[in-house]
Amino acid sequence: MLGNIEIKWIYDILALEELRSFTLASERRNISQSSFSRRVQALESAVGFDIFNRGSTPLLLTSEGKNFIVYARNLIDDMDFQINNIKGVNNIKQRINIAAAHSLAVFVLPEFISEFSGKKDNIFFVESINVDEAVYNLKEGRCDFILSFSNEELMSFPFLHHEVFQTQLHLVSPCHTNGEPIYDVSDENIPLMKYADESYMGRQVNQLLTRESALSFSLSFVSSMSDVLKMMIMKGNGVGWLPDYSIAQELESGSLSVMDPSLSIRMSVYVYRTSARLNLSSERFWQQMKSRTSLF
Repeated sequence: MLGNIEIKWIYDILALEELRSFTLASERRNISQSSFSRRVQALESAVGFDIFNRGSTPLLLTSEGKNFIVYARNLIDDMDFQINNIKGVNNIKQRINIAAAHSLAVFVLPEFISEFSGKKDNIFFVESINVDEAVYNLKEGRCDFILSFSNEELMSFPFLHHEVFQTQLHLVSPCHTNGEPIYDVSDENIPLMKYADESYMGRQVNQLLTRESALSFSLSFVSSMSDVLKMMIMKGNGVGWLPDYSIAQELESGSLSVMDPSLSIRMSVYVYRTSARLNLSSERFWQQMKSRTSLF
């Protein structure tokens, strides 16, 4: 039955997944809505499961559809790439779509991408978004990889994961020009530059603060982005928890100081993907991420 699948049906569902409207997708595909609907149904019949949940508004992918849409997108990408290779067209590049937590996108991901830069047949599309939104994008088949922190939901089928490195959130203080910390953990009402509660790092810090009730902080600034908190701390506005990969140079130069190592929070960083086959470039990137040695 799978031999009866027509390539145009794959393009149909990709349009429908993007637009989430039979009317808009049929217009893009330049056929009547009734014919478009029959083609989608024919594909679903061929694969043996519903790709879309038609009872939802807006239109949603089924659990099987989420996995299939990744396969479909990469199938078309691979086919176009290989056909152009056969034709001698070598200016076609495959997409590698990555969603990453803000701090990892700024401080870590560029190094990973530069390690892969010798490959000229790909182009990276990177989106820096909050962790919850990144997870949603992977589940919906809208990205190939997530670079993020521990997430139980992504630790089992239909997802794959690999631990890339371990890191720590350090409570740091800005320092005087002589290298002495401006603040001490024994001080009263220390100004705190804090992660937003809904962020992953915010949740980790909140758990520690609940345990360490003797600490005395005065909340002064809130952001979900490590680089913003870092700038506020560097300007002497207060203290806060920052990931070690973002402050290595500042710790070495003495412009920041770890206030109390016992208050550091250990975290693991993972790369996640779905189990569906990705395009050739994305599969190579996955293998590189699995074989690389930690930077930190």
